Amino acid sequence: MKKFLSLSFSILIFVCADSKAQTTEEITRPYTFIRDTLNYLINDSALNGFYKKLDELQNGTRDKVVVVQIGDSHIQADYFSGMMREQLQRKFGNAGRGLVFPYRAAKTNEPRNYTTRTNVTWEAKRNVFPKLPLPIGISGITIRTYDSSAYLDFNISDADSLNYAFNKIKVFHYKAPDAFDLAVTDETQTNLAYINSRITSPDFFTTEISLHDTMHSFQLHMIKSDSTQLQSMIYGVELENSHKGLVYDMIGVNGAMFAHYDSSVYFVDQLVSLHPDLIIVSLGTNEAFTKYFNEAEFGENITNVISKIRTVLPDANFLLTSPPDGYRYRKYKNASVAKAVAVQKYFCEHNNAAFWDFYHLMGGYGSIYKWYLKGLAQRDYLHLTKAGYEIEGHLLFNALMDSYNKNRVQ
Repeated sequence: MKKFLSLSFSILIFVCADSKAQTTEEITRPYTFIRDTLNYLINDSALNGFYKKLDELQNGTRDKVVVVQIGDSHIQADYFSGMMREQLQRKFGNAGRGLVFPYRAAKTNEPRNYTTRTNVTWEAKRNVFPKLPLPIGISGITIRTYDSSAYLDFNISDADSLNYAFNKIKVFHYKAPDAFDLAVTDETQTNLAYINSRITSPDFFTTEISLHDTMHSFQLHMIKSDSTQLQSMIYGVELENSHKGLVYDMIGVNGAMFAHYDSSVYFVDQLVSLHPDLIIVSLGTNEAFTKYFNEAEFGENITNVISKIRTVLPDANFLLTSPPDGYRYRKYKNASVAKAVAVQKYFCEHNNAAFWDFYHLMGGYGSIYKWYLKGLAQRDYLHLTKAGYEIEGHLLFNALMDSYNKNRVQ
């Protein structure tokens, strides 16, 4: 058994170490349980508007295309979405790192491709706790402080062949008469910009800053300039550069369901400020994990979220991705995942959205154990490993590009 596992990991390293584009056959060759013939998008004509924008980006008539991926713990670590970001930006251009959030200040895990730190303890709320008294915005998590000495430090890493230096900062923050002002400084504490948080126009939630030079790090300081200023709430930060290309924003919250995003009071309003052209929704694991999974309720929650977003973003296209296979409590195969997948597929086929069925592609019912034996899934038989998520990202990228090449405007 040890020799078998050693061999499997050596193959795994070969497959995942090179993050350049690979064919589906190359990716799945060591893993016979992956059904590579199922790697395609269902109802993919729903993405024709997005494909047209990619063509315009390619021919120079459009400067930027924005993709937003919304999900749960499969997304928060940014392995799956990170692979999608890298592949799409290598093909269509890198317009910036996109949305980041100080997860550490919220006492939860952070993507490894950037780091944040702070000097104080922040109050925090994830959207999975709707009864706690903090409004939820774009990142699905909100942090608040009453300490005017607080700061947040952001340090952004590059990816292989992708420079994530930025010169545009969009801060999603609380604006009101009692809100702290904000100061943006570089690593030498040189002031770069000052934000008066009491000015609520032209955007009630965001302030955009343009910098003279590109950089990889900055600090966001809370500033009390008046006795009426009492607090600050941070919802997220989007980072871009001045290049033509694609921005890939990741929004992930551990434990999240469709209903949690539906109840996030500012989420949809702030999503508008990202100007997404394609919205990828990767939810369903936590609904299927519940003991009494209700298909009708699940379908209603999907409808509620997508309908709310479409009301304010009528030109955005939607792609839903299925959850992976998983066990309940590390012991029991979970037949509810297949039921959730069927509901998602039905919704997409009847509501002008594309669907990617990763569940059946990865092997279907009970297949998570096979992924675990190959080092592609964790011991909880619910989450993938970094290598597993990167394979998932490769596969979705290939399915999306196959569809793009088939449907694109010539």
